[in-house]
Order: sequence, then structure tokens, then C-alpha cells
Amino acid sequence: MNKPIEKTAFTDAHLGVSAEPLKALTAAQFAALGAGDIVFRKQMNAGELAEFIPQAAMAPAEQRLELLMSADGAPVLIADTEDAIMDWIDGHEVQLATLH
Repeated sequence: MNKPIEKTAFTDAHLGVSAEPLKALTAAQFAALGAGDIVFRKQMNAGELAEFIPQAAMAPAEQRLELLMSADGAPVLIADTEDAIMDWIDGHEVQLATLH
């Protein structure tokens, strides 16, 4: 006879101290996790981007651009198509994170 599966609540007590080091990280240390290994994609028009990267002002202000950013927020690649971003990702050992 099969024994019924006992369901228990999952709490921090099950994690022990192994999960605690993440709570002690500074904002800078947390941002550096995955830097160079994890990237995220964002769309922005050239006018908005020029506020952060002055060279973007060379493009028409309303032009939509695709940005690839490092996990720490540093720009990795600016392109005018999603295909260019995906091609770059395919050629490098990085993981694309999704933002929710």
C-alpha cells in the first residue's frame, strides 16, 4: 500500500544559514552577481537613451533602439534590431534574463 505524501510548509527554517549570506550583500555586491554572465534586454528610444549615453543623440530622437545591459546595469550593446541583439547573445557565453 502506498503511503500518503505528507505536505509540510516551506519556511526559512528549512533553508538554515545557507540562504543568509544573500541578505548581507551590499547593493553593489548584489548588482555584481552575474555581471558578465547575465544580460537583460530593454527597448528605449534614442532621445531617452541620450540622457545616459550622449552618443545616442546622433540618432533621431524617436528611433527605437534595443539595449543589452549587464546584470549590474552597464550597457553591453545598443542595436537597432532585436535580431542584432539575439545574434550577439548567440555568439557569447551569456544568459538572457527576463524582467517581470
